[in-house]
Amino acid sequence: MNKIQIGGIIQSADLSLIRVLGLPATVRTLAAVLKALGDRGISVQVVVQCGDLAGCNNLAMTVAQADREESSTIAHAVGTEMGAQEVQVVPSVGMVAIYGPHFRERPAIAGAMFSALAEAGIEIMAISTSISTVACVIAGEELTRAVDVLKGTFVLPK
Repeated sequence: MNKIQIGGIIQSADLSLIRVLGLPATVRTLAAVLKALGDRGISVQVVVQCGDLAGCNNLAMTVAQADREESSTIAHAVGTEMGAQEVQVVPSVGMVAIYGPHFRERPAIAGAMFSALAEAGIEIMAISTSISTVACVIAGEELTRAVDVLKGTFVLPK
């Protein structure tokens, strides 16, 4: 298989992953958590929301490690108020993403990225995509290795 051309690789280190699990499945609950963080000036880099078999929403988001304690406190307070079942914090994660034009027209992109990371034994904790980006959250200590794996998987601009 020929390597796929991409626009580049983005990486972010020094992040923490916060998961708010078992939220009631309403728009208001997700908005409450994210608004509370934003009101405190905390930026959320990656946000992933999905429903589960019990009909609840689960929210995973990354924040700067410097904001981890305050973000965790806010997530616990708002999560408890909204009826969340659990809040989990992973203290050290990184985010790696590939980007390029027309990703929505190139279905092999995500499969190539995640297959390469899986073959390298790099666990993916969360995935976020857009029209032009495929990103994932991984253990912080795996960030450099993940970037190297992706450099070997795709064709990058000179």
